[in-house]
Amino acid sequence: MSDQKRSSSGSSQAERKAFRDLEAREAMAEHERTRTAFNDNRERLRSERLAREAADPAGGELMMPTPQLPDDTPIDKLRLTTRIREALHAEGLKTVGEIREKSDQQLLSIRDLGRGSVAHLRAFLGVTSVHVVRQAENSDDSARQGGGR
Repeated sequence: MSDQKRSSSGSSQAERKAFRDLEAREAMAEHERTRTAFNDNRERLRSERLAREAADPAGGELMMPTPQLPDDTPIDKLRLTTRIREALHAEGLKTVGEIREKSDQQLLSIRDLGRGSVAHLRAFLGVTSVHVVRQAENSDDSARQGGGR
């Protein structure tokens, strides 16, 4: 009986080893397929980006928002945070001039634009901020200073 146990345990050990080897080969093959798919997707996205940049007369480069920008400059060409850009797009604003025409109150009413974002836009686009934003910033500063005493 002990010989029978040894042979059955020996064969089951060999079977387990074969099964582990098979699982390892399957895992390695799956890893290789995933790696290949990832690299193919990365190359596809890279070629699409290069094609977009080649078709773009500005070369796909984003411009820093400055006071010297003409009013007809598209917002898509500005180096803005994603949150600010998406908020402006959601509101239907497409050019620098449209932003400059809006009052601070109108900009503050846009979802995801707060006082800091409006002040940032005003500073970089060369439009002095209306008293509303400065007043709000000052009241925040005084509340922080008063709260710490």
